[in-house]
Amino acid sequence: MSSKLKIRIGEVEIDYEGNEEFLKQELPELLKTAMELHKAAGTVPARDSLAGTAKDTHKILSLTTGTIAARLKVSSGGDLLLAAAVHLTFVLKKETFSRKELLAEMQKASSYYRKSYSGNLTNYLKAAVDDDELSETATDAYALTAKTRADLEAKLANA
Repeated sequence: MSSKLKIRIGEVEIDYEGNEEFLKQELPELLKTAMELHKAAGTVPARDSLAGTAKDTHKILSLTTGTIAARLKVSSGGDLLLAAAVHLTFVLKKETFSRKELLAEMQKASSYYRKSYSGNLTNYLKAAVDDDELSETATDAYALTAKTRADLEAKLANA
């Protein structure tokens, strides 16, 4: 039986298509190697993945949470949560972030933030995890999913 696998750990990406038996036997070693490559890549300046150009990289690195919210046309607490996650991920270069950090970033977008968002943060986080926009990497630690990250990069690159 043929299988397909795609793994991305930071800047390290592995695509495999082929025999399922190979994956069953070799996947643990493959993951170990990928983690080692990721650690090694951490010592080299990472390339910003936003469309891969210096112009686009500058675009994202200079954005505030409020500007990101405007470009993403934020209209709800859940939308603002994602804008805050984008700022933490692309601008502040954080792979994971806490609930507290997300709320602090949301509050920085004063034109979009409402006090009620703080009380509803648990609901926004649950919905984002359920919708596969955020993944809960540990207790009270979150990260953008690869798909959401790519989608939002494209939206911001074209905004």
